[in-house]
Amino acid sequence: MKKILLASTAIVGFAGAAAAQGVSVTGYAEMGIVGGDLIETQFHNDVVINFNFSGSTDNGLEFGGKVQLDDTNGSNPNGSPAFDDEAFWVSGAFGKVTLGETDGAFDWALSEIYTGTALTDDHSTHAGAYWFTGLDATYDNQIMRYEYSFGDFGVAVSAEMDDAGVGDTNWSLGGKWSGNMGGADIGLGLGVQDNGVNTVWGLSASAALASGFSASLGYADLDGTADAVGNGVASDAWWGLGVAYTTGALTVGANYGEYDAIAGPNPSGFGLVANYDLGGGAVAMLGYGASDDGVAGNGAGDHSFSLGLGLSF
Repeated sequence: MKKILLASTAIVGFAGAAAAQGVSVTGYAEMGIVGGDLIETQFHNDVVINFNFSGSTDNGLEFGGKVQLDDTNGSNPNGSPAFDDEAFWVSGAFGKVTLGETDGAFDWALSEIYTGTALTDDHSTHAGAYWFTGLDATYDNQIMRYEYSFGDFGVAVSAEMDDAGVGDTNWSLGGKWSGNMGGADIGLGLGVQDNGVNTVWGLSASAALASGFSASLGYADLDGTADAVGNGVASDAWWGLGVAYTTGALTVGANYGEYDAIAGPNPSGFGLVANYDLGGGAVAMLGYGASDDGVAGNGAGDHSFSLGLGLSF
């Protein structure tokens, strides 16, 4: 524990010194227990360090980026660290251009259905869990996205190229709207993506009430089959529904998702999550996932759970 505290102090000190140069450093750590049908109940911890960059030119253009330093062995904090999710951007009156490991316009436009978090995301990794991210990473996951916002509307277009010059460019188009209707915060999204082998379109809708209740719905439909190197998606229709309630420091949520597989079976499942904000960056987290006709995406089995703390620095 002493070593951890000393390391945290060093990181905070570095962040303060670098902030004047447009660089900030933040951290996130987890500690607790996890279990499931396919794993023994066991201790879990994980750590991530985030580097965020920002700056501006003399004529008012803004630029910045992010890089994440994470271990490469799952929850093993002694694993080999590697940089991930690196992406950089430039923005101005013309809009914003981002290049790197970022969302394509399809995923940028569609909202998630999940509220809350858990150590191993049990609530959102059950079989059938709706995480449709379109066809991003068809190639090297180096995506260029242009986005422009006007009022409550936003539109984006993106492209990912095959560096070998063999496959078609993976392009995407998306649009979204957010506003208030009758006292409810509403969000709508629509997107389409094509990589020359598959075409997918999807839509999302969300609503949040001042009373603390919220709901989100997502649907995606795929036309095509996996290409020669497996870059397709093994489903032709995928949907999910999430609901949540927040009161004070407590947030609870539930969700259900399923998809129709091209070659069966048709996985489905539900998830439950509870978060309690302890203040100061600490959150107590409980997650549970139950699957049908499939194994949870976290590899823990048809039923999995986690309990512990998320710590933001």
